[in-house]
Amino acid sequence: MARIYCYDGDSGLTANQLLWIIASETAMDELGLDDAAAAFSIVNGANIIPTRTKPGGATKNTSTLSLLLRRTLRKRRFPGGYRAPSIVGWRPPRIRRTPSIAAFIARAIPVVGWAYTAAELGLIGYKTVLIYNSIVSTEDQVF
Repeated sequence: MARIYCYDGDSGLTANQLLWIIASETAMDELGLDDAAAAFSIVNGANIIPTRTKPGGATKNTSTLSLLLRRTLRKRRFPGGYRAPSIVGWRPPRIRRTPSIAAFIARAIPVVGWAYTAAELGLIGYKTVLIYNSIVSTEDQVF
């Protein structure tokens, strides 16, 4: 016979329903303004704006971040001819070196957004399992 649980005023919940309710509440508690900033950085870093023809091997299109930063920083370069490494593309990601400060920042912002989002999703999953396992019987526990 299936075990029935109560949580936060809800009763008659199966183990699966309880897990989804806890996951939803944990996600709502964790997602805030910083997550909106991460999503904003990911979206604005997407290569969606058509550009001129580029040399072979270059990633097609450009991002709104790249356009904005290149206009703002006006061809500023790293001192001493330094070429900073940055991640380009997704399938597979490649490391390219650039002397442009604007290009480096425009390529780094979406990576930081993805890393933050991944960490946040991991935290939501961890907290969900922790709360769920503290409520349910050992037969229904996850991990």
